[in-house]
Amino acid sequence: MNFSDRLSTAHLRLRTRHPFFATLALFAPVVSTETIATAGTDGTSLFFNEKYVASLNDDEFDGLFVHEVLHLGLLHVHRRGNRESLKWNIACDIVVNGMIRNSKLTLPKGAIEDRELYKFSAEEVYDK
Repeated sequence: MNFSDRLSTAHLRLRTRHPFFATLALFAPVVSTETIATAGTDGTSLFFNEKYVASLNDDEFDGLFVHEVLHLGLLHVHRRGNRESLKWNIACDIVVNGMIRNSKLTLPKGAIEDRELYKFSAEEVYDK
């Protein structure tokens, strides 16, 4: 199945299982790219490496897709301000991945998690 088809089926699964995330995803332009290893967002669009996506099963892809949609929806890129980029991204990942786990979605292997910090905002996690 090609990337476009996987994306469409992920949207359909989310509409059925997680309508809130599916609604957020409707407003997210998606771009296929080889310039990043996995996935990311610039605050406007979502970027996915098709080779990486092909290595994921459907549940992992759904989790990754929601992960990027949440970064966009929570305005993480715009809220960074003068904070150090890598540390900010890790803090945001912890928060987003906590939301994903609490929603019973699957994350790809190697996702950054800290269950003690799930309840905090990205700004609070960054400061900790």
